[in-house]
Amino acid sequence: MNANLMKNYVDYLVEEVDKTEFPKMMVYDSFKGYLEESVKNKFHENNFDLVMIPDGLTSICQPLNVAINKLFRDNLYKEWHLWIANGGAGETAAGNL
Repeated sequence: MNANLMKNYVDYLVEEVDKTEFPKMMVYDSFKGYLEESVKNKFHENNFDLVMIPDGLTSICQPLNVAINKLFRDNLYKEWHLWIANGGAGETAAGNL
């Protein structure tokens, strides 16, 4: 991961994922690619609040990571299930889903 990839990720989040005006927050570790001013500026320009987990404390924050990941997985599964139940992408020419 580098600064350019992170800035592209911000563009992706803004263009493809976040279609709301709700507040946004990015929680990240202290990897140097995330800490470049150009990356921070890109997040701020797109109304993201940045929260950095200080170096060496990721393991202490693991319960937060688990809580966020579980919530994400649960919601992803729910959305996937609804998508499949509503026909999903249909079938291929070979009859595969």
